[in-house]
Amino acid sequence: MVKDVSLRKVVAVAIVLGLLVPIALIIRTLLLGRLFGRSLELVLYPGSVLLFDASHHSSLYGLIIFGLSLIITVALYAVTATILFGIICGIVRAWRFVRRRRTT
Repeated sequence: MVKDVSLRKVVAVAIVLGLLVPIALIIRTLLLGRLFGRSLELVLYPGSVLLFDASHHSSLYGLIIFGLSLIITVALYAVTATILFGIICGIVRAWRFVRRRRTT
């Protein structure tokens, strides 16, 4: 099962999640009228830090900052997925190596 998973697929899924999660959080915030900024929301959407001071500027500035925050979030999701992929592959390889050594 682990051999079928490639780094490209993992990064592609992370990029899609990096786009969908922030948009879902913003839509949920707008629909429910809750304040944005709980610790879990900040972990899931780290680029939102750029949005905290966007209210006193023009609409174009707000859209540019929103796009930049999405790009930062997507990049962080991709880097995190790459690091976790490397760690998990290393653990699986070490486990297989130890298991193979025990049988011989």
